Amino acid sequence: MKRNIAFAVLAVFVLGCFIVTGAATPSLAKDKLTLKVAGISAPEYRGTKSLYTIKDIVEKGTEGRIILDIFPANQLGDYTQVFEEIRRGTIEMGLIFLPSQFDVMLEVGSLPFLAETGEGMQEQLSPGSYVYSIIEDSLDKLGVKLLRIYGDGFVGVGLARKPKDPVKAGTPKDAMIRVAPLAVYKETAEDLGFRTASIPYADTYSAIQTGVCDGWIGGSSQINYLSFRDVIKYYIPYNCLFDQTGYIIGKDIWNKISPEDQKVILDAVNEQADKSFADSNAEDVEYQEKLAEAGVEIIPISGSEMAELAEYIRNTTWPKLESTYGKETLDKIKESLQ
Repeated sequence: MKRNIAFAVLAVFVLGCFIVTGAATPSLAKDKLTLKVAGISAPEYRGTKSLYTIKDIVEKGTEGRIILDIFPANQLGDYTQVFEEIRRGTIEMGLIFLPSQFDVMLEVGSLPFLAETGEGMQEQLSPGSYVYSIIEDSLDKLGVKLLRIYGDGFVGVGLARKPKDPVKAGTPKDAMIRVAPLAVYKETAEDLGFRTASIPYADTYSAIQTGVCDGWIGGSSQINYLSFRDVIKYYIPYNCLFDQTGYIIGKDIWNKISPEDQKVILDAVNEQADKSFADSNAEDVEYQEKLAEAGVEIIPISGSEMAELAEYIRNTTWPKLESTYGKETLDKIKESLQ
């Protein structure tokens, strides 16, 4: 009996110690949330820099309740692996390409000539647009919350030799270019007038260097400058496709974050997403100039020529993609362009 009383007294004493010395400590530890954030670009790229800016704003704005642990340059795996891990909750957040093998509608933001200007692309790929709602709904069904889309930049064609009739769609260019293994890239390139070959991105440089292909489509002026300037002699800023990535977070983890801290995250992401489209415009001009300085000839396209290209591709290429995205979807997107 005395032994039981002694244990009871000890228990009361220990409980009192927790109360006096800070029983709130376990609660604070529980409230602090560390999110692993996966990035695909190198540390020096602006997309990665945007993540570190968001990290600083969020950690300060939430007073340390939310910690963002950034892993750039595919450190946590390629974007398809990361996307699956975000769905499972083993990685919480990312700025990655949205893999269409989970839902082909995640490609819809990559339609050729979805817009002809950076401002137009920002409108199409921001909340409130029909295209954005399609992507947002598709991700929601997969258990992923879309925070915003990040504008990486317009895509052009880099070539080792000058093609025929470069700014007129539908005419044979007498050149073969590498395309990504996606219908939207293949159909667009062929309707522009190029022959195409599906070559792994990692092999593209050597393929151009050795003459396996004459060039490639799939990168902005920045990528062409940083990675291909030694093997290309021409760059055509068709601006027919737009590279984009998505700030995403697992829905389950998002729902565990308080509304106040959710707002801090969204405000930080929105600021960087809006900035990305303006930055992509300035960056395109900057790197076209750098390409020219490196000896790469820029083949200019006038506003009227760009309008003709856009009309031709929308009337020729988009119908070929109806089996992928649905005629009704494409018709509604066309309406939104008017």
